[in-house]
Amino acid sequence: MKILDKYIFTSLLGPFFAGFFLFVIIISIDPLISTMQRVVNEDVPMKTMFLWFINRIPQDMMYTFPMSMLLSTLLAFGRMSKDAEITAMRAGGINFFRILVPVAVFGILVTILGFLFNELVVPKTNKRARDIRHKQILKLSNPMSTENSILRTRDGAFAYAGTVNETKGEINNLLLEYYNDDGKLEKRISAPKAKYNGEFWVFECPVKQTYPDGKDTPITETLERTIYEPLTEKPKEFARETKRTTEMSYKELKELIETYEASRFMDTTELRVDLALKTSLPFAAFFFAIIGASFGLTNSRGGAFIGFGVSIITIFVYYVMMSVFTALGKSGIIEPNLSAWLQNLIFFFANLILVRKING
Repeated sequence: MKILDKYIFTSLLGPFFAGFFLFVIIISIDPLISTMQRVVNEDVPMKTMFLWFINRIPQDMMYTFPMSMLLSTLLAFGRMSKDAEITAMRAGGINFFRILVPVAVFGILVTILGFLFNELVVPKTNKRARDIRHKQILKLSNPMSTENSILRTRDGAFAYAGTVNETKGEINNLLLEYYNDDGKLEKRISAPKAKYNGEFWVFECPVKQTYPDGKDTPITETLERTIYEPLTEKPKEFARETKRTTEMSYKELKELIETYEASRFMDTTELRVDLALKTSLPFAAFFFAIIGASFGLTNSRGGAFIGFGVSIITIFVYYVMMSVFTALGKSGIIEPNLSAWLQNLIFFFANLILVRKING
């Protein structure tokens, strides 16, 4: 690492961590107030609310990575420009694109850190926070039944369970669909009721439909009470609580989407938007790094207060755009991947304009 790169890199570290802790404190205010209100008004134990609060914060901390990146580059480059350090660099024959190299590297590192944080920490803490809220704060008991369960069975079927009662080992309205390698439906088995006897599933009056040679018209057969050995899943596997997308990793959500799309049973538009957001949001740190450096140079006379104000305005605009584009994507107006990345693309082109203006 050259002296210039090391100097710029270290100049970004202090403002980044200061901004990170500052933004974490700011986003913690609302959950903290909610925590204290429940402790005082609803007689919820302080320990319980503290655990909920600690597990609730990481979800919002994800947004502080790009916010801190923007603030750090604004302050660092504003200071270097004010002290004529940038002028000295350019007088020495270093163009602005070269100066941005350590900034880009720093932005990529923060992007990777944000993605890993969103993958390894946020899903677990979100699930834990919801469990604490439901079971210890709201005192909600675990439901005896699960509705509209969907899973891929070990024998290759897509299973749709209307209502699953894990305690009784019963499923109402069970549907199994088998597809060939070309994605065509080969066999469908439906049963109004299925009961697990401890070893096998017993189907009550199942209807079996087979589609020979890919034909659209099935051969239908109504059976008596039948033991269906190919289905080896136990009731608890059907009764698994459905996770929210914020409680899933990128891999888990991707696998869920693939399962739904292969089954042709559910529209995955909203899920695909949420999947794309898992990469587009961390990557915002990279774009904020470049645009923050550009803003810092064009506003060299402003101090930390001005830099903080510019950060807040820029962040506000970014997240408003993200909310609007996400809503449009989930409603099907914009392609899911594009809706999640559109605000990043807009900021990317804004970066190009600013950098060309400064370097020109």
